[in-house]
This record gives sequence, C-alpha cells and structure tokens, in this order.
Amino acid sequence: MARTKAALGLLCLLAVALPLASAEEPQKLTGLYRWDDQDLSGNLEAVFTPSGESTWDVSFHFTFQGPHTFVGTATGSLRSGKLEGKVVNENETRTFEFQGTVKKGKFRGTHFEATGGLRRKTGTLTMKPAR
Repeated sequence: MARTKAALGLLCLLAVALPLASAEEPQKLTGLYRWDDQDLSGNLEAVFTPSGESTWDVSFHFTFQGPHTFVGTATGSLRSGKLEGKVVNENETRTFEFQGTVKKGKFRGTHFEATGGLRRKTGTLTMKPAR
C-alpha cells in the first residue's frame, strides 16, 4: 500500500514537471517588412513567447520614422502552417493584423491596419528564425 501511494505520488509529480520542462522558450525571428503606401522597407525582429497550445504573445521591433515595439498575440505554428495575429502600437491608438504561412520555419505574409473598424492592407512581412 505504501509503495502504491509512493508510486502515485511520483507519477503526479512527473505529470506536473514534464509540461514545465518541455515548455518552449521564446522564439526570435528576424526579417523584413515592406510598407506599400510609402514604398519603404526595413529590418524587423519578432519575439514569440508561448502562451498556450499554438498561441503566442508577440512583440515586433522595428524602425519606421523612429524605433517601435508593437505587442499583441498570435495563433498558429512557427514551424509549418498558418500564422496570424494582432498587435497594437506603443500608445495603443493603432491596431495591426498579420497573416501568412510558415514553410520550413520561414514566414511569408501580409500586414493590415485594423483601426477604427476598417481593415486595409499595409504591406508584407518575411521572417525566419534568428541565428
């Protein structure tokens, strides 16, 4: 009886510890953005931090008329498949959405401004895992 309780206790501890040990670390991607209206492009860094199964907290870091960090959430895969999300600018006055596809760890997609109930395409994004 004591062995059974000890074994069950050990299994419970392992069940709790294993998901913690296998939790993914934040993933950094780097690449380029293109802003269609002004025919501009620049470097981009995105940090995806796991927040659940196929969900992420994300921050985009880039320079466009000064340095910016937009933060939000994303759903999908960083390895293969669809990836989409929504971020806001620093003072939370503008909302942007992105959507695209990841193939072999490389993302290619489109970004949109979604402020004031309107959604318009603003450009493209390409990213891959940082080295």
